[in-house]
Amino acid sequence: MCSGDLTESRALLLHELSKNPYISNKELVEVTGFKDRTYPTIAKRQLTEKGYLVENNYEVDYGKLCTNTITRLFVFIIFNCSESYLQRILERIESYRAFIPLAEICFSSCLASFYSDNIKEIKKILDYLTEKGIVYRYMIYVKRYKDYWRYPHFIGENGIPSPPVPRFDNLFEERQIPSLEFGVHRERISFIDLKLITHFQRGELNCNLKRIQQYEKKQGNPFPYHILKERLKNLIENGILEKKPYIFPFPYKKCYKFVLCLRADTSENTRRVIFNLGKETRIFGRITYGFPPEDRKLYGVLEFVVSPLFFITVMRNLDRYREIVEKRVYIAKNYWASLSERGISVEHYDLRKQELRFHLEKSFDAVKSLV
Repeated sequence: MCSGDLTESRALLLHELSKNPYISNKELVEVTGFKDRTYPTIAKRQLTEKGYLVENNYEVDYGKLCTNTITRLFVFIIFNCSESYLQRILERIESYRAFIPLAEICFSSCLASFYSDNIKEIKKILDYLTEKGIVYRYMIYVKRYKDYWRYPHFIGENGIPSPPVPRFDNLFEERQIPSLEFGVHRERISFIDLKLITHFQRGELNCNLKRIQQYEKKQGNPFPYHILKERLKNLIENGILEKKPYIFPFPYKKCYKFVLCLRADTSENTRRVIFNLGKETRIFGRITYGFPPEDRKLYGVLEFVVSPLFFITVMRNLDRYREIVEKRVYIAKNYWASLSERGISVEHYDLRKQELRFHLEKSFDAVKSLV
């Protein structure tokens, strides 16, 4: 049975990739029953071209990467300048990660993302931009946890295509809550490891080891191929790098992206809501926890890629529950552009101390030179 514009075989292929992103084409043929051994390669290429799949994406476990604590900051910013100018300013901050322009209603706004080993230094820069009238207001969500990736559910157990809009009567049902804790640093990181992490986190050179080897050789790093292969295997087996493909519910150009930050009356209810919302639905989401640095109240932070129909109904239905005491929604203006994230740079990692540090004092000076 077809799932909308996807054939059953292609929906099954995407389903298998979401369960095991390392699955080989040979295994895909065996699991899915494809007769033609070339089909998975052809199908994945066509699904990528149509906007359903970005296969080569890797996440880093920062707890296992370094001995110091690294957090990610989501910052909602209302600004009083051009979008491009603000982005240029924020990119001067060493720990800058991403910039998501938001749909304008009454004001210009964005979500900016940073890595952080020192929240106070980031706040100092944002306060300076506020004093200069470039930023009107900002709000920080501190994310000290990994993301849980919720992949689209294309076909239900009965063979009927999964809906693009979730149920809303199960939000407070008891369920097993996955752990989002980062790991602990046990494996010493080498220079080769850092180079591999940088390439794979950014999806550079299609994450092809041969191409990475050739590139690094031109940079003066003649790494033997068998060493690169061995170190990559080690990084994956130890959970420092984890493959996380983007699998979209519909071609990305037909999708909406929005970020939902919500808090229920208890932390337990917050966890239930965010992990029940969208279950077994044709949506893509990344789910984690966040909190404002001032009061540390636990919020659920959900990045959703959905059909317009989902977006229209979700806020109205969440309003039905008194237990949900606070919610904010941020609508991305250009979804595809917001996928571009800056990974960590080798220069920020101290191999001797096994620490990731950012020189935010220098970043502050770089920001001042533009303002």
